[in-house]
Amino acid sequence: GTRVVATMFTAADIDPTATNSPKFRLIAVQCLFALTAFSAMASQHQSLAGPDAQTLELCGPTGCGYSKFPSFKFLVSLFVIYWLFTLFAMAAYLLQKVPPPVTEFLCYTVFNVLLFAAFMASATECNTTIVDPVYPVCKRATAAKASVAFAFMTWLGVCVSMIFTFKEWRDHNYSGIPGSANFDFVPGVTSNPGASYPPQAAAATTQTYA
Repeated sequence: GTRVVATMFTAADIDPTATNSPKFRLIAVQCLFALTAFSAMASQHQSLAGPDAQTLELCGPTGCGYSKFPSFKFLVSLFVIYWLFTLFAMAAYLLQKVPPPVTEFLCYTVFNVLLFAAFMASATECNTTIVDPVYPVCKRATAAKASVAFAFMTWLGVCVSMIFTFKEWRDHNYSGIPGSANFDFVPGVTSNPGASYPPQAAAATTQTYA
């Protein structure tokens, strides 16, 4: 298996200048944030005051772990998936296999909705009171609170990625949408070479025609 992969991709296929792209750097930051978000939550094996009085009683005086909370398990699962997505995205940039702007934009849009839902559900759960009105679920759960914070920062990063990819898609005159005026991407005609990310995407627009 490794020999096949080695023959498919060589050092010549890797473009180190891709790391200069704002989009690549933003994805790298999101990768670290997502990793922190799910690993911090997954490390919270006790100290959570919930999810309900009966379960908390079964957990004992040390409190419950994140696995007793559906919203926390959803956050961990989703952020693992998004973390893997960021790894594939960075690999695509390095290997010069960047998908069309419309594909990137749609991916970020879907993740934007899901990540925000996971953040809101977990933040709400963290601030819920079960036993004492002044003792929320995450009062003693430092890792869970950190996870929610990094989940929010990851979501903010995805919002910025959406802006980048939407602008790039707009500069291509919304190519890729059936029925649009410029459905087929034509280098030098349906794009603005001055506003493309990553930089190598603009290289194809410098062609001239006799």
